[in-house]
Amino acid sequence: MPAKDSEVAEVPGLVRVLGVLRQRWWVIALCMVVSLLVALLYLARKPNEYTATASLQFANNSLTNQVAGVGGGQSVDPEGENNTNVQLVTTTPVAEKVVNSLRLHISPGELLEKVSASDPQNDSIIDVSVTDSSPTVAAALANAFTQQYVAYSQEQNEEQLVRGQQLIAQKAAQLPPSDTTDRANLDALSQKLLLLQAVATANAKVADVASPPEAPSSPKRKATAIVALVFGLLVGVGVALLVNLLTRRVRGLEDFEDLYGMRAIAVVPTAPARRRGGLVGAADLEPFRILQNGLSLLRPDGNVKLVLVTSAIPTEGKTTVALGLARAAATSGSEVILVEADVRRPSLAQRLNLDAGAGGLTEALVEHVDPLELLSTPFPELDRLRVLTAGATGRASQVGLRSSGLGELFNSLALHADLVVIDSAPLLPVVDTRVLLDELNVDAQLIIARAGVTTRDAIRGTRALLEQRRLHDSVGLVVNDIAVALPDYYGTDDSASVSPSGRKYSAPVG
Repeated sequence: MPAKDSEVAEVPGLVRVLGVLRQRWWVIALCMVVSLLVALLYLARKPNEYTATASLQFANNSLTNQVAGVGGGQSVDPEGENNTNVQLVTTTPVAEKVVNSLRLHISPGELLEKVSASDPQNDSIIDVSVTDSSPTVAAALANAFTQQYVAYSQEQNEEQLVRGQQLIAQKAAQLPPSDTTDRANLDALSQKLLLLQAVATANAKVADVASPPEAPSSPKRKATAIVALVFGLLVGVGVALLVNLLTRRVRGLEDFEDLYGMRAIAVVPTAPARRRGGLVGAADLEPFRILQNGLSLLRPDGNVKLVLVTSAIPTEGKTTVALGLARAAATSGSEVILVEADVRRPSLAQRLNLDAGAGGLTEALVEHVDPLELLSTPFPELDRLRVLTAGATGRASQVGLRSSGLGELFNSLALHADLVVIDSAPLLPVVDTRVLLDELNVDAQLIIARAGVTTRDAIRGTRALLEQRRLHDSVGLVVNDIAVALPDYYGTDDSASVSPSGRKYSAPVG
């Protein structure tokens, strides 16, 4: 028996997602290309920038401890001191000294926008980085910042000693002449400050000088291109899934099986070229042989003699499938009668170059002509295949297919054939096929769906009709116009096709 809802639901969600992405790979590729082009346009408009880095080494140089005669020792909060040093390097006074020393025509604030200081190792070494469009200017600014900070730090220490000496002199002037002890201590401290002024140094020194960088630090072209491609890939996947969710037309085999709630018993692939207006060629019958073989799965006893072929809407290829199935069965040795029951829009007479005025199903029903007398053989080399066309379309539109002799007509045909294939009208637009389902005791019903044509709404409507008539086990799904391209391992034909099991075959679609 063909698989129904419970088995179809077992298909992993990831497999379906991958199927959607495989069908809509062009959406993903387009998003990646657009994202890359935008990134390249951004890179083309963004000028190169160069970053040069010089280093400062900070040391514990506490004037208070030196004046008091106490050794510097270790810092109580080294991490806090490092953070303070990082901030001190890029202060406005230092930037002013750099502007004055290099005679720059920018303000200290504009200069600071190009400068950054960091402590990457969390130690006493501070990196001073400057970014500029010129590598030479970047290196000169980085070196100037380290040098001017050292000079600024030394000036600050010297000013601190001068202020201390001035404060001592003020204290000494306030002492009475008789206080010789305190005056002597202040004089000693003043002398010490004078000595410290002579040897005063900064709390940092230049540890490493910057040299002009050879490669730009920005923009990072390779990294930007990779990020753009990854971003485009993610956006493309999202867009592909969204398009698949919003689109009304169904394209993938897994989607057809999921929406119809059954496995496809056969797949008819896209043909590279149609033969004789969509007529199935002899070399293109392999998918229909697979379909013929799968008919036995639609009944518990495997005996299928009367098969109705229909579709949800027009242009899904039901006539091509019906004709292909009839030819495949006839070439296998079965006596086959193909009946055109689509009396409103018949096409078999034109496809097979038959005389449309010779009479057909309509005349057999209305005028009670023996249908066996109206049969024709379109292929002289294949006399096992006989065709009963629709007949006069004008009268068919008036009488329809409701006739007391409908069942008797098809029973008569079934007595003279091993397989009767009924090419019926689409289910949704007209009532004809519903009449056939009600009046005839067919052994199997084939629902033809076509990739890129069948809509989700049409599938829902068709499935509702089948459920109303409680047609489940005897219904088979055939998916038409599936695009595949696999190597011809068995030498069937140049045009490739695939059966549900993955085997490659060829056939046109109609």
